Amino acid sequence: MSRPFPERVPVLVVGAGPVGLALAGELGWRGVGTLVLDSGDGSIAFPAGEHIFSRTMEHLRRWGIADEARELGWPPRGYKGGVAFVTSVTGHVLATLEPGTRSPFDEVTPEKPLVQAKFKFDPLLRRHAESYDSVTVTHRHEVTDFEQDADGVTVSVRDLDGGRDLRIRADHLVSCEGARSAVRRRLGIQYEGEFAQGHNFAVFFRSAGLRTLLTRHGLAGATQIQTNISPLRPYLTVVDGKELWRCSTYHDGQSDPDPRQVVIQAVGAEVDVEVVRCQPWTGHQVVADRYGAGRVFLAGDAAHLRWPKGGFGANTGIGDAVDLGWKLAAVHAGWGTPELLASYEPERRPIALRNGRWAAENWAADQKVPSGPLLEEDTPEGAEARARAATVITRERLKEYLTVGVQLGYRYDASPVCHYDEAAAPEDRSDIYVPSTCVGARAPHAWLPDGTSTLDHFGTGFTVVRSGSKPGLLPLVDVARERGVPLSVLDIDDLEIGLLYQEPLVLVRPDGHVAWRGPALPADVESLVDLVRGATPTSPSAPQPPTSH
Repeated sequence: MSRPFPERVPVLVVGAGPVGLALAGELGWRGVGTLVLDSGDGSIAFPAGEHIFSRTMEHLRRWGIADEARELGWPPRGYKGGVAFVTSVTGHVLATLEPGTRSPFDEVTPEKPLVQAKFKFDPLLRRHAESYDSVTVTHRHEVTDFEQDADGVTVSVRDLDGGRDLRIRADHLVSCEGARSAVRRRLGIQYEGEFAQGHNFAVFFRSAGLRTLLTRHGLAGATQIQTNISPLRPYLTVVDGKELWRCSTYHDGQSDPDPRQVVIQAVGAEVDVEVVRCQPWTGHQVVADRYGAGRVFLAGDAAHLRWPKGGFGANTGIGDAVDLGWKLAAVHAGWGTPELLASYEPERRPIALRNGRWAAENWAADQKVPSGPLLEEDTPEGAEARARAATVITRERLKEYLTVGVQLGYRYDASPVCHYDEAAAPEDRSDIYVPSTCVGARAPHAWLPDGTSTLDHFGTGFTVVRSGSKPGLLPLVDVARERGVPLSVLDIDDLEIGLLYQEPLVLVRPDGHVAWRGPALPADVESLVDLVRGATPTSPSAPQPPTSH
């Protein structure tokens, strides 16, 4: 380790996967001391998790590493991205879903989604976290037990290489360990939902000849190829663009198939296959019944498991990390309260349920696509079967890849630290995003005259976006200062942006979500400030007439 091992830390994070590293990066960005412990050695044994949502990229933009993420090199040279549905690599093409010239993200965010290999993305998150002096990341250390009291958490840690037993005192403990979280089990928290909806088998392999086959059959531009002649529907994913690939297939769960034959079936021809690693995995739709207890919290797969259909896993977990991170930082700074931390579960648990439902719907849609040997036949009946399959693919499978609503449209509709109004919110759809300042929603992006996005002005504290008649803000500024709540003002003179923000005053939280909005400040500004920092369950009264500032 390059840094001394602290005996006491504000936050101890268990697990150095993308969620744990994102939480450490969020806390480091906010100046909070953080220790990340992981029982592994830091290596990535199996590549996965390529889809980085636009919302996740917006968080990376705030951290200052979005450009670096895009420069890591994906898609690989010669690949333009997209998905091809085929009978086999050497067979018929049923349909292709390719990136269009115009994206639904173009006008609504400064950061489009990214496809990036896990073995590149996770190290970026670690480099970012460790760039802060307040953050230490270490491997080969296992949390064996913990006890919490009114003042903190005492964590028992085993040094797996040195054989030492350590005790670390933390103000808060966060489990980002994944599905087998020992912290979750220690708390007695259970998953709720439907387990084992389907069994799967994945193969990470090396093949020098597969790229040549893809080129020969016009598939070299796709980064994922799904084969449909078999109901097992194996699909191939590009890993390095040269010789490393991943193949995954459904199976019966009774016994693991021959990994080489899994690949050969997907390809439809003999090809060189060197199996690097293979593993079974199971599709679930479950969410933890609680997101923590006292000073201990769950995030990522420790709190929710779903089908990897649409890239919802790590992105939902990183959303957990950002929500919990700014609240832990507020408590550490003294202006946030334990009640602010208690808002983590009612905000993030409904999002896990929502995203898990849509991921399961994508899996169910995949089952509707026809399969079978008829698709391979060079006959009129085969051509007709392929046309039917193409129609089903376009109708059912496209929504897995058109997820602008999933990525940007999620809202916190029942948060105890937001003040809601009676205005109707946009419909929550996976494929459509309507920018809105309805309370709980992500505050909209718009380009400002200086070339920055509105989103670039959110993050360090609360921000009031003020437009239109520019109502007075002096009472709010004074109360925030008195409570120690960081507050800034973003004045908007552009009429279109003012209309986009819907109200003359919009209070945006440190995570970029709307906490309150109105035509003028409420009469009881103290209650508004206390509400959003978690200090009181009461809501502010009706707006008062505008005042000058």
